[in-house]
Amino acid sequence: MSTEKKSFMDSLMEKVDIIAGPMTKFGQIPFVRALVNGMVAAIGVTMVGSIFLVVNLFASDGQLTQTALLPFLKPWAGDIALVNSLSMGIMAVYIVIAFGSEYAEIKGFNKTTGAVGAFFAFVLLNYDAVGQLFVEGVETLPSALDITYWGGAGVITAMVAGAIAINITSICYKHNIKITLPDGVPPAVADSFSAIIPFFFITIVCWGIRTLAGFNIPEIIGSILLPIFSAADNVFVYTLQQFLSALLWTCGLHGDNITGAVINAFTNTWIAENNAAFMAGTAVADLPYTWTPNLCRLSQWVSSCWPILVYMYMSSKKLPHLKPLATICLPPAVFCIVEPIMFGLPVVLNAFLIIPFVLTHTITAALTYWLSDIGFVGKMYMTLPWATPSPILGFLSNGGSIGGIIIVFINFAIGMVIFYPFWKAYEKSEVARIEAEAQ
Repeated sequence: MSTEKKSFMDSLMEKVDIIAGPMTKFGQIPFVRALVNGMVAAIGVTMVGSIFLVVNLFASDGQLTQTALLPFLKPWAGDIALVNSLSMGIMAVYIVIAFGSEYAEIKGFNKTTGAVGAFFAFVLLNYDAVGQLFVEGVETLPSALDITYWGGAGVITAMVAGAIAINITSICYKHNIKITLPDGVPPAVADSFSAIIPFFFITIVCWGIRTLAGFNIPEIIGSILLPIFSAADNVFVYTLQQFLSALLWTCGLHGDNITGAVINAFTNTWIAENNAAFMAGTAVADLPYTWTPNLCRLSQWVSSCWPILVYMYMSSKKLPHLKPLATICLPPAVFCIVEPIMFGLPVVLNAFLIIPFVLTHTITAALTYWLSDIGFVGKMYMTLPWATPSPILGFLSNGGSIGGIIIVFINFAIGMVIFYPFWKAYEKSEVARIEAEAQ
């Protein structure tokens, strides 16, 4: 019998191995598998959008710096930003189409029918009215669609839409509730007619939810969160907000946008008051508020996505596809653009990474708030662009705080430690999956 004492990491690895089986099974649930595959399928669009966003940051005044770092691109800054708006800005559209296609294939019917049905359900769940377009002050036909919830905040609607559309269609087909044309009819035509009855039921359900019942899914989530946060600048509420934001992200929802809809009104006011107090002569340590809009940038992504990128490179010998993916995800991640890695690896709905992702966000949020509250990290009083790299933001937003740089790398180290056993379990699972598919 061996008496060799196990290290903490070895003990932790054993605990993670115990839950690896259930994690793998979770990933094989048809809905989860289809959603993950759909997110991965849409990653090309997200990647291109993130690249154009980074270029736009360098080409625009008042983004990373007061004047554009690439001034020769300034005349085209708006055109460059358009690509991001039509890619990352309506990311939920691409995801719901790919998700519908993947889920339909798993359910055993035509992928195109699934993609069209899921997108149709998504549109129905987004609107209870169509806006008016005005051209030179003259009202035109009603044809304007608000795309507020077509981006990251709309991914939950995409999930619901796909689940409704694909399952209704599957039930109809299984019970032969469809229009069947003669055998000689081209398959594309036959599939279109067979989808009419399922699409009618999809319409009734989704139109009933959004238009008749008045349920706006993203707004309902925001209304639930409002009384939780209220106007409280303390470590407990801040940490709770970061925990919930991370939890939403792991489910495929843009946690920052959803929780931000509630707390931004408070934090924008708080940093304005910090700025006014500083200009009136108050010392940084004595500024009235600790929780400001960019405080989370010192912890959330540096403790989760940055370690994941490192481990992606480290695992590239066993999983060669990770290296090119990490290389593409790295530049956006430096500027806090994390959609490529969240939806490309993906981290979203990845059973192996959910626990460390939420854990690192929560622990580093509490630590960062506390160190800022006691003065180790200077309280922020300057509003810098959200895409400012975290070490630079931590130093400049409070007038030059060395602690603002140090905390970024402390949080990164915490993330490296917490993610390690879970990543190794994920790596082992992925290698086993690839080997099984190769046989």
